[in-house]
Amino acid sequence: MSRHKSRETEEQKDPEMEISSMIDCCFLLLIYFLVATSLVSEKKLDVSIPGAPTNGGAPPPVEPGRIHVASNGSITWNDDMPVGDVYDAGIKPGTEAFRSQRNLPQLVEVLKTLKEQAVAVDTEPIVMVNGDPSTPHQRIVDVMAALAEADIHTVGLNTTASE
Repeated sequence: MSRHKSRETEEQKDPEMEISSMIDCCFLLLIYFLVATSLVSEKKLDVSIPGAPTNGGAPPPVEPGRIHVASNGSITWNDDMPVGDVYDAGIKPGTEAFRSQRNLPQLVEVLKTLKEQAVAVDTEPIVMVNGDPSTPHQRIVDVMAALAEADIHTVGLNTTASE
């Protein structure tokens, strides 16, 4: 007679997936994106659209300012005073030429004067920004940043069709 050994079979466990390394990767990516997004600083452009006058329909005592941004990026104040040079999109970001092109100190000074005149008669200054359809969008953003720097919040935007 032969001897038969009875072997005990091990219980089979349910298959498991080791996800601890995947969780580590997800946390590292989360930390990376949290740090990377906090490095970008944006200026807040607090702008409100001009509404109907609330002082019984009387026109505002200070005439609204008009900024025209031409298709080449040059900026004029009230159709007669140049306050910004031609925009050159070929200038590399981060250079001094790029910063000086984006900053519009002449425009900011004119806007601060308008703000002082409006505050003197206890009203809000109103500015209309007119641009050509082919105006670089960055130039409009530069004008909006100048308005925010001058603390002017009532702004109207207009795009006129070129002929």
